[in-house]
This record gives sequence, structure tokens and C-alpha cells, in this order.
Amino acid sequence: MKSSRRDFLKTSAVAVATISASIQAQEGAKMKKYGVGILGNCCTHGAGLCGMFKGRPDTQVIAAYEKNPKRAKELADTLSASLAGSYEEVIAAPGVEIIAISSDPCDKADLAEKAAAAGKHLFINKPFCDNLDHARRIAKAAQEHKVWLAHDIPMVRFIPVYARLLEEVHAGKYGTVMGYHHLFGMNFAPDFDLKTVWPERLDPPEKSGGGEMTNMGCYAIDFAVSLFGLPKTVTAKCRKTWDVYAAANTENFGQVVLDYGDFFAFLEMGKQQLQGELRHSNCLTINFEHETFHIDASAQQVAVNHVPRDFNEFAAGATAAGAVEQLLLAIEKNIPPTSNAETAVMATETLMAAYQSIVEGKTIRLPLASGENPLARKKTT
Repeated sequence: MKSSRRDFLKTSAVAVATISASIQAQEGAKMKKYGVGILGNCCTHGAGLCGMFKGRPDTQVIAAYEKNPKRAKELADTLSASLAGSYEEVIAAPGVEIIAISSDPCDKADLAEKAAAAGKHLFINKPFCDNLDHARRIAKAAQEHKVWLAHDIPMVRFIPVYARLLEEVHAGKYGTVMGYHHLFGMNFAPDFDLKTVWPERLDPPEKSGGGEMTNMGCYAIDFAVSLFGLPKTVTAKCRKTWDVYAAANTENFGQVVLDYGDFFAFLEMGKQQLQGELRHSNCLTINFEHETFHIDASAQQVAVNHVPRDFNEFAAGATAAGAVEQLLLAIEKNIPPTSNAETAVMATETLMAAYQSIVEGKTIRLPLASGENPLARKKTT
């Protein structure tokens, strides 16, 4: 029986509360040191994860591998050791209990299936993968092999003020939602050499999943479906206004409208070239029947009912349980992560619906009939 949005929110509220209580109970407790294997270094994400896991007292990096020579060197430099000879060698390395997957999106389903079959818990760096079929394969592998999975997608849901908002919405604190808008993305000076720094962003959809609606948009979509569940319909448009993206025929910016029946959630996402002083975009407005919040995490600004509030006072007491904390709690106490496969599959389906809306020029109803990526399918027809 398909669960309703109310059931989803109720279940999520219980899960968030349980995780919060468990983390507070564990503070100060001695923790086991878990061995981590890292698969891939797409866009330098693997090197970033390697440094993070090395710096934690409860994890250590045992082995890592990347097939791209440039990215392999970056990963080896961060590891301060030679890389393994293959992804399979990392998975089989003695002492590895957790596999962190930060490869090209098109490879993530295969790697997750191999790691799960070997009994390794999964830490999947964003974006989750490149299409809905692959997202379902990843979720199925974790379920069938009885391993835990945490989705590492930190730039919205793991920011304390947004983590608290997510918990409060699930708990029904503010009542009826009237409207929602989220602008999320990264902004750069016009002379930023993106093609040299992140050439993967210009890869074809068969490899990357898509442009910045995949890379940046996954954050905004993940948070929206975490708040409200799977939408009824999706309508989207994209832009190719940055020259290197236009040359690669991939989007640097997109807009997505999610229809939840009694309200719309409007998302704007991607990368932009901005003039002058700048910060990245992470600005959210959520309008409830009797209360309105405008929160700009980048600008450190907040207004409640259109009255400015001191950001530090507003944020006081807000905490966030990161993906690592959630995964370790799942391993140790069987508490399911809230940043999980179920939400990742919903977000992937929503993203694929957005791409289908762009390709076909119309509103798309969910659930989708196909698990393929519409951008890749368009190229083969």
C-alpha cells in the first residue's frame, strides 16, 4: 500500500527525534574506529571525504581508488599513500567496513551493488546517481544485503537552522504549508575557470546524469522531498547561460515547480556568474498559514513574519546530525538514517521528472513510467 505524504512526514519526525536523542546520549562516549574505503574522486569529492574521514577520531581510511589519473593523484596525495589497484581491491581490503562512493554518477549503482554484496555499509556522496533505475538498484542492494546506507548531501539538510526546520515541519509545529521557495547554488566571478577546475561538470548525461540541476539541484530537491515527500507533478525549465556549459550543451541553471496538491514548491538551482562581491546561494522562504520564515543561510539573515531577527539568536540551539553520524548510529544502534535511500530515490525520481519536463516541454505526473534518464534517452532516439 502506497504511503501518503502525512504518513511520510510522521515517520520522518519519529526518525529525526530518535537520531537526535541518540546522538546526545552518545556524546562523550568512546567510539569504535571504523575502516573506510573510498571509491572515486569525481570533482575532488573523494579527496574531500578522505580528508574528512582521516580527521575523525571514529574513522580511518584503509584504501582508496580512482581511475582518472588527475583525480587519482589528488586522492593519493590526500591519503598520503599509494592507491589500490581497483575498486574491487578497495572493497576487499582487510578492515574496510564502510564504502564511501564518490565516483562518476554513472558508476555508483555497480559499485554500491558490489560493496553491499561484500557486506559493506554504504556512504553515497551526492549526487546519488545518474538515473532512477540506478537509484532503485542502489536502494535494493542495501536492502537485500542488509547493510546500512547514508546519503551524503550536506549543504542544506545538515545546516543546523535547516535541519531544525526539517524536524519541526515533520513534527507539525507550524501547521498548513501555504508556499515554498528555495534558491540554491554556487556563484563565481565571471573569470572563474570552471572547465579546468571541474571538467566533470561538462560531461554528457550518460556519465554525469546531467548538468547543474543534477550537481547543485540535488540539494534543493532532496530537501524539498525530505520536507514534503514525492510531489504529484513536476514542471521545469533550464538555462545554458554560462559559455562553457552552453558549449557542452548542458544546463548551468534550472527552475523546478513541484505540485503538492494544495501548494507549490518552487526551486531555483545551479551555478551562476555574478559581478562584484558574492556568496553562494542558499535562501529559503516557507510560508505557513500563521507564520512565515525567510532564511538565508549564506547571508546569515532571517526574518519571521517579515520582521528581521538576529541570525545568531534565531539559530541558537539548532543542531544537525551529519551523514557519518547517522551511518554510525545505524551500525551501532540500528537507528535508520534520515538521509537515506528512500529519500534519495524520491529525489532522483523528481529530478528525472524535471528533465523529462524540459525534454518534452510539458508538466510530468509522478510516478514515472520509465527509470531511464530522459537526457540520455533523448540522445539515443
